Amino acid sequence: MNIVVVGGGSSGWMTASWLNKFVPNSKITLVESPAVPRIGVGESVTVHLTEFIRVLGIDEHHFMFHTGSVYKYGNNFINWLEGKGENELFTFAFNKNKSHLYSSPYKGVSWEDHRDVRVEETRLTDYWLELFKQGKTDRNFSKNFTSWTSFTEDLKAPFVDGISYLPKNDLAWAYHINTERFADYLKEFVASPGGVEHKIAHIKQVVKSGQTIEKILFDDNTEITADLYVDCSGFHRVLIKEFDNVQWKWYENNVADSAYVCQLDYIDPEKEMVNYTKSIAMNKGWVFDISLFHRRGTGYIFSNDFISDDEVLAEYRSKILTKPKFEPRKIKWDKKRMLNPGFGNVCAIGMTIGFVEPMEANMLGVISNSAWELTHVLEDHNFDTRNIDWSRYNTKIGHTFDDVADFILVHYTLSPRTDNEYWEEMRSIGRRLKHEELLLDKYNDYKNTIDGASQSLCFFPDYMWIELAATWNIDLSKWPSKKISDDELRIAELHFDYLRNHLNLASKKFPQYYHYLKDNIFKGMNPQEWMDAVKI
Repeated sequence: MNIVVVGGGSSGWMTASWLNKFVPNSKITLVESPAVPRIGVGESVTVHLTEFIRVLGIDEHHFMFHTGSVYKYGNNFINWLEGKGENELFTFAFNKNKSHLYSSPYKGVSWEDHRDVRVEETRLTDYWLELFKQGKTDRNFSKNFTSWTSFTEDLKAPFVDGISYLPKNDLAWAYHINTERFADYLKEFVASPGGVEHKIAHIKQVVKSGQTIEKILFDDNTEITADLYVDCSGFHRVLIKEFDNVQWKWYENNVADSAYVCQLDYIDPEKEMVNYTKSIAMNKGWVFDISLFHRRGTGYIFSNDFISDDEVLAEYRSKILTKPKFEPRKIKWDKKRMLNPGFGNVCAIGMTIGFVEPMEANMLGVISNSAWELTHVLEDHNFDTRNIDWSRYNTKIGHTFDDVADFILVHYTLSPRTDNEYWEEMRSIGRRLKHEELLLDKYNDYKNTIDGASQSLCFFPDYMWIELAATWNIDLSKWPSKKISDDELRIAELHFDYLRNHLNLASKKFPQYYHYLKDNIFKGMNPQEWMDAVKI
């Protein structure tokens, strides 16, 4: 099978690396235009990328060193309740079934444990909910459910001499990565050594017939033919834009469609380099603040329907931009996704399909999901691209994007902030769309289990929906309870108490986060020394 991947950013190299591993007897060619710059947006990722790296067999420390990447243990939401500096950290805390109450809290977790969680049975989150209703725990979900907050509050790394003290397969961390360096890393260390060919040329013409591509012509007077063409060119949509059969779904209720982004140099990396993403609610939007080893990446997300560029920049400069590397630049996007990202012998992946907004670090996870589902489609057709039925791919990717759009939107519409007309308007959207009911529906939907997520039926699993409900002060007394005996509930209380108390004490013994990274991953170099070594 000959496969052409168009686009040389993280989406293109992730897809080429994945297909090269999982499509047997294939020849993969990645086409990158010297005239089209990479978008390079997004530096915080979800555990989808953790699994992507593991499955490809990439050495984690090697990848982190070469890309300036660091560990991420959660997302810290600041100013979302009252706008007065309050915060709630969302750590990675995947649900488990009741059997985990009767075994060691640090028992290794298998993939079957994750996938064996059923909404009709009693989940660990159901026990937490009942404890909350009875006043035996509070709304600080991460602290009382997983207790990994101690590692973020004290800026600790849960490793000693490179050995992890986190439960096996618990997907407890993701990364902050430099997306452009990640693309180059995959090219140099994964795709090219695996046989992926790299063609640098600008596409002059796409020769097509109906819904299929026959060949691509380049400005260097060469051409290429393939059995499958994959568009990873992001908003440029180099292949997709050639077809008039493409249909779109618009996310009209999602408000943000613009961002000003800017990188910052560290003043004091030991204090500023944190092991979580900061998502900071602003006057009429929000800011992401992401630590890499050598700098911070920030962006103010907003809509001009509610705030002007001048107002954004004034607030951005006064509250966030401590030591900017350059002037903020503006990015704008359409809030939409393709309804048919696969057709004929053409398939779209990543931002080519669409984009909602950067909240919850979704895009690289969407890319990995898309590449995964594409391989399933090819397997279903015995790797024969003639007359592919794309309905499975289109449906699954649709579920993924729609779940992302729903989860992002409820952050705005269920926020209890009422300090200006913007947040009042967000709350009115939530009332109109009955978003409190949506949280409960998602929490009890099979699609939003880990098993559902593994089938690309959702992007955000059940625990995240109940955590948002708890954190955003939703009335959980209205949520139905499972039938739980007093003895079981007492065991659950002891289970959560043990985790919290044990980890609060144990975290004090672990190394400081920045110093662990410096000594164990970045070969004893500080950020400036590392930048000099890798020639940034």
